[in-house]
Amino acid sequence: MSMFKRLFGQEKDVAKPRIRICVECGMPIAEHKEWCAILRGQQERDAAKQQTA
Repeated sequence: MSMFKRLFGQEKDVAKPRIRICVECGMPIAEHKEWCAILRGQQERDAAKQQTA
């Protein structure tokens, strides 16, 4: 049915924004779990940047 909608221009769907999912905790990037190793690594890198600046 979606092929007919595209061909005949009915109901143009707005593209949905993509949500990036963390491979470690399985949550969206904005909602990391506290135990997530990837989140901890990002926090450690941010802290190291703050100390050097």
